[in-house]
Parts: sequence; C-alpha cells; structure tokens
Amino acid sequence: MLAVLGQPFDSDSHFFEIKWDGFRAAAMIENGSVRLMSRNRNDLAEQFPALRSLRSLPDGLALDGEIVAFRDGKPDFDLMLNRGRAGGAGGARGSRALKYVAFDVLYRDYQSRLDLGFAERREILEEVLAASRCAELMLSDGVKGRGKELYRQACEQSLEGVVAKKLSSPYAAGKRNGAWIKIKRRLRIQVVVIGYIEKPGNDFQSLLVAASQLPGETAGPLRYLGRVGGGFTEAMRANVYDLLQRSPRGAPLVPCPERGRWVEPTVYCEVSYAELTEAGQLRAPVFEGLIES
Repeated sequence: MLAVLGQPFDSDSHFFEIKWDGFRAAAMIENGSVRLMSRNRNDLAEQFPALRSLRSLPDGLALDGEIVAFRDGKPDFDLMLNRGRAGGAGGARGSRALKYVAFDVLYRDYQSRLDLGFAERREILEEVLAASRCAELMLSDGVKGRGKELYRQACEQSLEGVVAKKLSSPYAAGKRNGAWIKIKRRLRIQVVVIGYIEKPGNDFQSLLVAASQLPGETAGPLRYLGRVGGGFTEAMRANVYDLLQRSPRGAPLVPCPERGRWVEPTVYCEVSYAELTEAGQLRAPVFEGLIES
C-alpha cells in the first residue's frame, strides 16, 4: 500500500499516524524464522540481526511496517544509514536503538486480511502486539480524526510528518490509490547557487548551493549545503541555466567536494528540505523558486 502526497486535514473517516523515517519492510513469520522483505523484494533480515527476535511472533503472521533507528527517542535516518559504523544502528550499542514499527497486518494464521478495512486490520494489529513480548516490536500509534493536531505535534518534535489512512479502505498491495495520504514536514531556506553539475544539452543535473544561516541558527560563514536536483519545470530549468552562464568562476566560492562548474554568487533561490544530515547537508531538497533581486 503506497501513499499519495497531501496537506494537513481533519477527518473522522481517517486514522492519523506518525510518518516514520526508516526502511519500509514487511515482516513475515514462518517456521520460527523471520523475513524482512523490502519493496524491491529483498530480504533485509541479515542486515538487521537485532530484529531476529521478531521470530518469536506467531507463525503465519505478516506485518507491514518500518525498520527504524532511534536516537534519544526520535527516529534517526542517518543512524540507520551508518548502521555498520561503530556505535551505529548495526553496532553493539546502536542495535538496541533498532525497532520494527508495525502499522498494518497483512496475514494472520496464514489467512489474508487484505480485504478487511483498515479499522478492522488495526484492531487485529493491536491484539497481536498486545500479546507480544518482543522488545524490538513497536506499535505505530495514532489518533482518529485529529490530523492537524498530530501534524503540528510532529513538526514541533522535528518528526518527518504524518500519514492519514482511510478507515474503510482495504489493503491494496503496491498500489497508490489515495486511501493513504502522507503529509510531510518541510523546512524552507534561502540559498545561493555556487555551481552546478552539468549534463549534455545545455542543461544541469543539479545545483550546488550554500547558505550562511539555517532556520533556528544565527548567521555564520557561508557553507556548502549539497545538491538540489528536484522541483524544476522545463522552463525554469532553462531560465536558471541561462542565468548561470552569465557569471562563471574558476573555483568554488566555499569548500565543496563536488566536481562541478562554478559561478559567482549572483543566483539566489528558495529550497524546501526535510532536515539536515549528519554531514550538514540538506536532505531531500526541492527547488521552490528563484529569489528576485
């Protein structure tokens, strides 16, 4: 079941949950073993040995959820990506931060529950988790109706957002039919373009951007914030590319690990993003528009 993008709303016909920041996986329990199947049908169980404890769940059970690494009680995607590093989510200490956050039930007792409405599946899911003693298994909690309030709380806690699920909807595996709506928290920042990654045809693959101030921080020296490659219309791409040709520069304005074409700091734009990575770069940045001088 896949979600479409939407805006915060209230609805008594929807259940609202936190949008978890991890790896989506179906947990399948059979013959005392567990498989963690990604959307690409890859078994992730060997990558997350701490989650072998899920095999204590009843045979014939299949759950939908996310593998999430927590740091100080909050999801931490960087910790997940760096799980092989000492102290990361795959290390001896970090493995205790790993949870399988379940938000739906697909099979129980080897019988499909896909045709049931979400509200009925939710009741089954709560029964299963109430009977479980697996410390690495966690229920994705939520509320009925009050989507705007939950979204506000998610933003205050710097979480990724919320997901709205229609209570009457069956589970449509692999489909994006509007029954689930993801409402993502996005931050905005004004940046300067210091260069770009070129591609053939008088075009660019992504902009290389920098800024001297991030939301909630005081101004400091200009620093590189990463690549921005999404959010452009064809007309806007052509316009930005034309602007960049007017002020070439021989070297990057600030230290930058990329091999790009450099420009003077004359093009400013607004970018939305999810958060900063541990490396201090924008995660999932999207171009929102030029800032006219």
